Amino acid sequence: MFFRQNGMLLAAKNVGFNLVQENVHFMKSVLIILSFLVLYMPQQHSWLADGVIDQIALSFRNGNSKEVGAYFSSSVSLAILDDNNTYSKNQAEILIHNFFDKYAFRGCKILHRMETNSNSKYAVLELQAPDQKFRVSLSLKNFKSKFLITDLRIDKVK
Repeated sequence: MFFRQNGMLLAAKNVGFNLVQENVHFMKSVLIILSFLVLYMPQQHSWLADGVIDQIALSFRNGNSKEVGAYFSSSVSLAILDDNNTYSKNQAEILIHNFFDKYAFRGCKILHRMETNSNSKYAVLELQAPDQKFRVSLSLKNFKSKFLITDLRIDKVK
């Protein structure tokens, strides 16, 4: 860094310049750590999921049929593999519980979501079991300002 003094160009021995470099290095380190946390930290806790679809996906990931059932409407059109029917909320929760007991899921990711309509939402999830993948399609409708699952379909990925 240079500055003028009495008309002469002099080299500055600016101690503050080193402090600026150290601050830049520190800020880069903080940015890298924050980026890592945001991009790579898995959603293990419900406070990390921000919307109803995220909450449902988290419930599927955890294999928690009670949490999934909390999002069921009073009657649910449910298709699990080859079994397709309309069930009450309680019956659907039992069937999801049996499905979770049969397969030990390692993960769940959201493949597609449509949340543009204020009265309905749609999502496609992928469940990962040790030797099998499943595709879950969800339709949700707005009931008194709460989105509930009206249609749920689970198919094996071929």
